[in-house]
Amino acid sequence: MKEIPEKTVLQRTIVAFLLALFTAFGGEQARAQMVSGRFMTTFYSYQQYDTSNVAKLSLRGFEAMQLNFGAGNYQLHTYLLATDDFITTLPSDPLLRAANLYFEARKIGNIVNLKLGRQPVFSRVGVSSFDGLSADAKFLDDKISLVAFGGALPPMNEDLELNTNLKDNMLYGAQAYYSPFDNFRVGGAYVDKSFRPPGYYTYRLSVDHTTQPVQDSILIDPSAIANQFVSGDLFYYTDKISGYFRLDYDLNFFDINRTEVSFRYSPIRSLSANVGYYHRDSRLPYNSIFSVFDHSGTDEVDLGANYMFTQDITAFGSFSRIFYTGDNSNEFTIGTNLYLFSLSFSHNDGFAGNLNGVNAQFIYPFMDRKFVLIAYGSATDYKILQSLKSTSRLYSGSVGLTYRPINLLSINLQGQYYQDPVYKNDFRGYLQVNYYFFKNFNSN
Repeated sequence: MKEIPEKTVLQRTIVAFLLALFTAFGGEQARAQMVSGRFMTTFYSYQQYDTSNVAKLSLRGFEAMQLNFGAGNYQLHTYLLATDDFITTLPSDPLLRAANLYFEARKIGNIVNLKLGRQPVFSRVGVSSFDGLSADAKFLDDKISLVAFGGALPPMNEDLELNTNLKDNMLYGAQAYYSPFDNFRVGGAYVDKSFRPPGYYTYRLSVDHTTQPVQDSILIDPSAIANQFVSGDLFYYTDKISGYFRLDYDLNFFDINRTEVSFRYSPIRSLSANVGYYHRDSRLPYNSIFSVFDHSGTDEVDLGANYMFTQDITAFGSFSRIFYTGDNSNEFTIGTNLYLFSLSFSHNDGFAGNLNGVNAQFIYPFMDRKFVLIAYGSATDYKILQSLKSTSRLYSGSVGLTYRPINLLSINLQGQYYQDPVYKNDFRGYLQVNYYFFKNFNSN
C-alpha cells in the first residue's frame, strides 16, 4: 500500500476539522444552506532575464478558488490558489496555497463573531494572515467596536502546512474604535509580530578569506525578528470638511514610526482642496541585521486640488515636497479626465532623481457594456542626478479587452509592452477568466 505523505495527512486533518465544526454548529439550520464563490483562471506570459542578455520565456498559470458555504450564522470560508509554470521548471511548482481557510460563527449572544483557521487581519500596524482565532464585537448601538486576534504565522509559501515553531512565528494584537456620532471616530491598535526565516545551506569563503569557497555548504540559521507597535487615529468627516490624524509608535525602538495629518476642504460641490503632512520611518524588525545600520525617515508635505467642470470633465493637480536627511525632493502632477480619456503629466526632481513623464488612459465600453476596451500608455525620461546630461527613456503600454457575456462571467485579455535601456523590448500577455456563482438551497 502506498504511504500517504505526512504533509497530506495534516492538510486533510485541517479541512476535516473545520468541516466538523461547521457540521456541529450548523445543526438545525442546515435547511438554510447557501454556497457562493468564484473561480478565477489566469495565464500570464513573460520573459525572465537571468542576465542582461539571456532571457527565458515563462507561462505562469493560476487557479484561484473562493468558496463560502453557510448555514444560518455559521459559515466556512476558503480561498485557495494553485500555481504552475508550463514552460519553465521552478522548484516550488506546482504549489497549492491557502490564503483563507476558516470557520466563522456570527452573532454569538447577539454580540460576538468568532473566526477559527487561516484568516487575514487588517490592523493599522499589522497586515498579515495567521492560523488562529479572532473575535470581534460591537456595543452601544455599534458605537464601540472591539477586535482581538492571535495565532501562528503560516509558512512563507502559504501552503496548508501549519508552522510548528510557534515561539518564533506568532502574531497577536487588538484594536478598538469608538464613534460617539456618525461622522467622528477615534481608535487604537496594538500588534506584536515575531518571525523566524527558514534556514538554508550556502557556500562561504574559506577561513583565510581566499577566493576559493569551502568544500562543504554551511547552514545559515537566522534568528527570529520582531515588530511591536501601537497606533492611534482620529477621523472626522462632513460634506465640506474632513480630517484625519494617525500616529504609530514602535515599542521596540521606543520611537515614533509614522505620523499622518491630513485635511480636506470643499467650499462648493465642484471644488475640493487637501493638505497633508506625513512622517515615515523605516519599519525595520528590531533584531534584524538591518537594524544595526544608520537609517532615517522622511517628512512629506502634500497639497492638492480637484475641480469638476461637469460630471464627465475634471481637472486635478498635486504638489509634494519630501524632506530627506540633508536633501529634499519635489513632485507634482497635473491632469484631466475627459469622458472616456484621462491624461496627466508628472515631474520629480531633487534627491529622488529627475523624472518627467506623460501618462494616458482610454476606456471605451460598447455593445451595452458587454465589451470594455482599455488602453494605457506612458513615456518617461529619468536621470538619477540633476548634473547628468544623459537620461534614460522608459516606455510602457497595454491594450486590453474585457468581455462579459453574462453578469457572472467575465473574460479579460491584455497585452503589455515595456522598454528601457536594460530590457530593450519586453512583451507580456495576460488572460483571465472569472466565474461567480451563488446558490440558496432553501429557495424553490
